[in-house]
Amino acid sequence: MSRVAVRYDTTQKDLVLPSSVPIGEFITDVIDALAEDADIESPRDGHWTLARMDGAIKPDQTLNDARVLDGAILELRSVASTERYRPVIEDVVDAVSEAAAQAARPFDAAAARRAGLAGLVAGGVALCAGQWALWWANGFSWIWMAVGLVGAAAALIGMTSATLRYRSPDASTAWAVVWVVAAAAIGQVVPVSQRTAVPGVAHLLISAVGMGIAALCALLITRRHLAAYSSVIAMAAAAALTCVVVEYTELAPSAIAAGAVLVGLIGLLQVPRTALGLARITLPPVLAPGQEDIEVGSGVDADELETLRLRAQRAVQLTSGLMVATVAVVSVAAAVVFDPSSYYVRQMIGIAVCVVLVLVIRGRTMPNQIQAYAMFSGAVAVIIGVAARALLAWPSGVAPIVVMAAVAAVTVGLSVIAIVVPGRSVNPRVSRWVQWLGNAALGVAFPLCFWVMGVYATLRDLSLG
Repeated sequence: MSRVAVRYDTTQKDLVLPSSVPIGEFITDVIDALAEDADIESPRDGHWTLARMDGAIKPDQTLNDARVLDGAILELRSVASTERYRPVIEDVVDAVSEAAAQAARPFDAAAARRAGLAGLVAGGVALCAGQWALWWANGFSWIWMAVGLVGAAAALIGMTSATLRYRSPDASTAWAVVWVVAAAAIGQVVPVSQRTAVPGVAHLLISAVGMGIAALCALLITRRHLAAYSSVIAMAAAAALTCVVVEYTELAPSAIAAGAVLVGLIGLLQVPRTALGLARITLPPVLAPGQEDIEVGSGVDADELETLRLRAQRAVQLTSGLMVATVAVVSVAAAVVFDPSSYYVRQMIGIAVCVVLVLVIRGRTMPNQIQAYAMFSGAVAVIIGVAARALLAWPSGVAPIVVMAAVAAVTVGLSVIAIVVPGRSVNPRVSRWVQWLGNAALGVAFPLCFWVMGVYATLRDLSLG
C-alpha cells in the first residue's frame, strides 16, 4: 500500500492506495472518496486517472510502475481517450508494402540536409582542433590566435544568420555547436608563461568562461535547446571555479575533487528547486491534512495558462540540463578523488561507492529519461574511472583480481536488474529499503568528503587559547 495525497480542484485528501493494482481498477473508489467534499463532474470525453506534475499516469499502470513513493501528491485528472482502430488489410501484398514503407527511412531531402549539417559540425570542430594544434606547434603565435578568433566570429555570424534571416532551426543548431567550441579560442589571448612554456590553468579558465558566455549568447539568439545550453553553461561555470581553486590554493587534487563531490551532491538535491526559480514558477501552498479549501484567485485566463505552460516546459528543460551538468561534475570528481597512493584511500573508495549508490538509486526514481540516463551513465563512469586508476596503480598481486571481480559483479547485477525488474512490480517494502539505502549513502558521503579534504585534521590541530 502507498500513502499519498490526492488533490482535485481545491480539495485534498490523504489516502492509502494499493501499490500493485492498476489505477483503473480503483479510480472509482478515489473519486467516491473525493466526492464527499468536492463536486466532481463526469468527463464528457475521456476518463479519470491520477497524475503527477510531469504528466498523467496510464490507467493500466500501477503506482509501483509509475515510481510513486510514499508522501507523493497526485491529482485527479480527466484525460482524453487514446483508443485507436487499425484498418483491416485483406491483401497480403498491400500488408507487406505498408509494413515495408513504415519500416523504411528513405534518404530524402530532409535526410540530406541533416547529413550536410552533421558534416558542418564535424568539419567545424575539426578546424577548431586543428587551430589549437597549429597555435601550439608554432610557438603560441598570435597569428594563429587571430585565426581562431576570426573563425569564432564567422561561426557567430553563421548562427545569427541561420536564426534571424533564414529561419532555419537545424542550421542554427549546427552553427551554434561550432560557435561554442570555437569560442574556447579566447583562452589563447592569455600570454604563455616563459617559466613553464606551456598553457596553464589560466588558459583553461578563460576558455571555460568563453564557452559559457558563448552558450548563453547562443541561447539568447536561437531561443532553443534550453537543456543543452544550460548544461554547457553550468559545466563551464564549474570548470572555471575549479580552475580558480587550483590556481589560488595549495590544496591537493584529491581534496579539491572531494570538495567538488560535496558541492555536486548538494547541487544534485537543489536542481529541481533551482530550475523552478529560474523558470519563475511559484508553487501553490500545499493543503494541510483536513483542510478542504484555500484562498485562490479568480481563475486563470488563456494567456496566463499559456504562460504557465511555457514556464513549465522551461522548468523541465532546465532541470534536465542542470541535472546532466551536476552529474558530470560529481562523476568526474568522484573518479579523480581516488588516489591509490593516498593515506585516505579507504575513505576515497567509500566516496566512490556512495556516489554510485546515490546516482543509481536516485536515477531509478527520475520521471525523465534524460535525467535517469545521465545518472546511470555517471555511475558507470565512476566505476570505470576508479577501476582504471586502481589497475594502473596495482597491476600485480590480488588487487587487480579483486577490482576485475568487483566490476564484473556490478555488470552482471545491472544486467540482471535490467532484464528481470521491468517485467515485475517491486515490493513496496523493498522499494522503501532501497530509498533508505540511497539516503544513507548520501549521508555517509558528506563526512567522508570532509575527511579527505582534511577538515578533521585541521580542526584537530587547532590550538584553542
